[in-house]
Amino acid sequence: MKFRMSDTLFTAIRSSLDADLTRTFTNLVVYTPYGIVRGKVSRTMTDSISRAHDAKLENVSRVRIETDILELDDAEVEHFSSHLPTANFPKLYVKMDEILSFAFDVQALS
Repeated sequence: MKFRMSDTLFTAIRSSLDADLTRTFTNLVVYTPYGIVRGKVSRTMTDSISRAHDAKLENVSRVRIETDILELDDAEVEHFSSHLPTANFPKLYVKMDEILSFAFDVQALS
């Protein structure tokens, strides 16, 4: 039986947040073809996905976002190319099919 990366990742994120109900976000590191991305996933984003209809969700600006996109806050991209610097973004959207693997950054939570 095969599982989609998005199903696996969102289940892991929900489990991480459910482990401590007082926490409003979890720190996540994702590995992509273009670099390592570190950011925060908020509880409100995962709650929205749980309530999504037709595999889509609607944010406050009424823009429809596919659930195959991961929304990260306070994101940092460490590019693999030596000519590209590290970049910081207040919000970054990563396509799920670009995520090769992921890890939770527990040191940042301490």
